[in-house]
Amino acid sequence: MPLFVEYFRQFTRFQRNARLYLICNVLSGVTTGIILVLYNLYLGALGYGTDFIGLALFAVALGAGLMIFPAGLCVDRLSGRFILIWASVFIGIAGIGQFLLRQPVPLLISDFLAGAVGAFLLVLNAPFLTRYSTSNERSLLFSFNIVVALATTVLGELLGGFLPGWFQNNSWLMAPLPTWLVPFLAQQAEPRAYQFALMLAGIIAVPSFIPVFMMSNERPNRAITTTEQRGERTSIRIMVTNWWQQVDMRALFFSPVSALLLVVVLISLGRGFFLPYFNLYFVKHLGASPALFGVIDGTANALTALLTLGAPWLAARIGKINTIALTRLIGIPILLAIGLTGVLPIAVILYPLRQGITDMSGGIFQVFFMEEVPSKRRGLANSGFQAADQVGAALTTPLGGLIIARMGYSPVFVIGVVVYVVAFAVLWFRFRYFEKMQAGNGERQQPEILQGKVR
Repeated sequence: MPLFVEYFRQFTRFQRNARLYLICNVLSGVTTGIILVLYNLYLGALGYGTDFIGLALFAVALGAGLMIFPAGLCVDRLSGRFILIWASVFIGIAGIGQFLLRQPVPLLISDFLAGAVGAFLLVLNAPFLTRYSTSNERSLLFSFNIVVALATTVLGELLGGFLPGWFQNNSWLMAPLPTWLVPFLAQQAEPRAYQFALMLAGIIAVPSFIPVFMMSNERPNRAITTTEQRGERTSIRIMVTNWWQQVDMRALFFSPVSALLLVVVLISLGRGFFLPYFNLYFVKHLGASPALFGVIDGTANALTALLTLGAPWLAARIGKINTIALTRLIGIPILLAIGLTGVLPIAVILYPLRQGITDMSGGIFQVFFMEEVPSKRRGLANSGFQAADQVGAALTTPLGGLIIARMGYSPVFVIGVVVYVVAFAVLWFRFRYFEKMQAGNGERQQPEILQGKVR
């Protein structure tokens, strides 16, 4: 309780724009949770198989990937208020297409637009919070934002799980449609119930515009003149040329950072085969209701948050690499049990356990990665980390959908586990003695996780 009281007290001390941003995230987080639970199930209710659903998820990832760097340029030059307003407007337009247009091409275009616009909101988050916080309050503000996002997403997942059943039991909403609504609402009860639930999610997000309009409209920096732009381009060319002439490609290829990026890519490839289809697996294959899956997924996120709090303690005692490897390896047999037994009660118990144990060391992994990068290169390295974390899943998600459509769910769990084992083998054999060697050489300062800086 004292921790929550401290968070509340600190909230009142945050700068105005930061407080308004957090309030905005409360409402948008509920919407996100509903969509996460229901969108794949909605596509399945329309009659689309996992092959098309995988293609739809790839369209979202493709849009985000193409716009991630242009979004960064916009964030550096435009006000956060401007980006939040227009990104929210276009997200709403994309949502209308996703929830009301049921043909394949309009759906894919809407998914692509949602991913592209979502990239702006993703990139804006950290710079916006950094701009409107002091160094003393920044750690608490970022943690507060994570707590808000997690709590509201869990709430949205729980709500989203129950909404379709409630709408489907409403005879007035399931009545035959007038002619003018036929192009937009499904005739069948199940997909129409999902449509109503998803549209309600969009309505819940509408009040999030209010705190955005109340924000002050400040640009992050002044406009750059043409002469300055030419000077920047010349400096960048010189820097890149000097770097290319001096770099040792063999050392770069075998460097710790390259090995860690390889691990990140492999983990991303593995999860892309099965993770996006868990809601379909539970509801369509195991026979769970959407409400039950909402409860399961919400429980999994809550357990992840709880176990993540213990990860720094574990890493301080057995080392970061041991913590990462141990937690991920424990999750492998649990994942196989979920995917191969096909028994709903077992999956209900094991799903939150697998996610909590596997994901609890995610922050430790990022800390270890950042420690291997020179301080002047950490921004670029973090961009590489995030890109590597996304690209693998974007490639294997449509492939996983095709495999499920033709062979069922079991193969994607097995393939994912095999890729995971390769990733953890690379991590273990490359870094098992690394921390001891660094400690022996006296090259490590106190780990950031012991200073309470895990993100």
